[in-house]
Amino acid sequence: MPGNGAPPSAIAMAKPLGLRYVSADALSIRRRRAGNGWSYIGPDGEHITDPKIVRRLTRLAVPPAYRHVLYATDPTAHLQAIGRDAAGRLQYRYHPRWEDVREGRKARRLAQLAEALPQVRRSLGQYLAGSELTREFACAAVIELVSCSAIRAGTEDYKRLHGTRGAVTLLKSNVSMYGRDITLRFRSKGGKTVTKEFAAPRLVKVIELLRQLPGRRLFQHRTESGTLRCVTAREVNAFLREITGAKISLKDFRTLMASASVLEALARIKPAPTARARRKQVLEAISAAAENLANTPAICRKSYVHETVVTAFEKGILQRFSRTLKNSPSPTQLAKVLAQIVAGQSVERSRLRGSHAERRQTAG
Repeated sequence: MPGNGAPPSAIAMAKPLGLRYVSADALSIRRRRAGNGWSYIGPDGEHITDPKIVRRLTRLAVPPAYRHVLYATDPTAHLQAIGRDAAGRLQYRYHPRWEDVREGRKARRLAQLAEALPQVRRSLGQYLAGSELTREFACAAVIELVSCSAIRAGTEDYKRLHGTRGAVTLLKSNVSMYGRDITLRFRSKGGKTVTKEFAAPRLVKVIELLRQLPGRRLFQHRTESGTLRCVTAREVNAFLREITGAKISLKDFRTLMASASVLEALARIKPAPTARARRKQVLEAISAAAENLANTPAICRKSYVHETVVTAFEKGILQRFSRTLKNSPSPTQLAKVLAQIVAGQSVERSRLRGSHAERRQTAG
């Protein structure tokens, strides 16, 4: 979250891009409902009528449902708008050039998780091998579930406000098991009923242990004093960072699984000769990944499928990996290829950004 004390590294990144790093407190343009659209009120209390400014604010496409929306007066501000969603969480709209920086960070996290996946699996195996229901055991169990099912982490806020659930807020009644198979059925974000069925022998044994604890919630643990506590997404993400040494989160698992799914699908086909036909190929691959995430294809592409995968397909780069990915590759193999693709394409994007920044500085 941008703050009043901007980190020097962020200021340094913004300057070559022709941007100014600002805090959320610096945003002072408000919006007001006007018919089917919006009018915008400047910091002086006057309506903004300049078509260029109105067009910039409108193009940010802040959802109508957002409350307490504020916009930047400066078109070069790295942060262009903020607002609170239905869950009360602060959401951000950034300048397109800053989005490139954020995409680069996302690429690094994805590559880090892909490279760390073998270590993650080994660590989970070690923590889940015991039978003591500690915090580490419960956190490892949540990560194991998300890595098997690609469901959302879930938060206490969403559970309280909307009655929806994710991994950490699942009830015991949301899970049924038969042999080595697990079925999840719960109300997820957006009010959708999500049903997931998958085989996970190790997780079956873990869930059987967790069910021995009293209470309705599945993922709980005992503290040193013997008190029973539910795990939180924050705890699980902190534990994930502990075992990987990288700044990654449960959401990154969904990104990894969606990106790997699209990578595998696109690597097996040859790019069509026309742009329209290639878009159709990409949409089919993303639609399959979206179904697994219980998302729309549009949200899946925007939030979970890294753009470097699509770019690599369109450039014919994925064809180099078709033999490796031909016969049902393991998650580790897929992750390894994904790390190469993301890292390679991100380096190219950074090179292009650098040359653009040089041209802007020269022109200035």
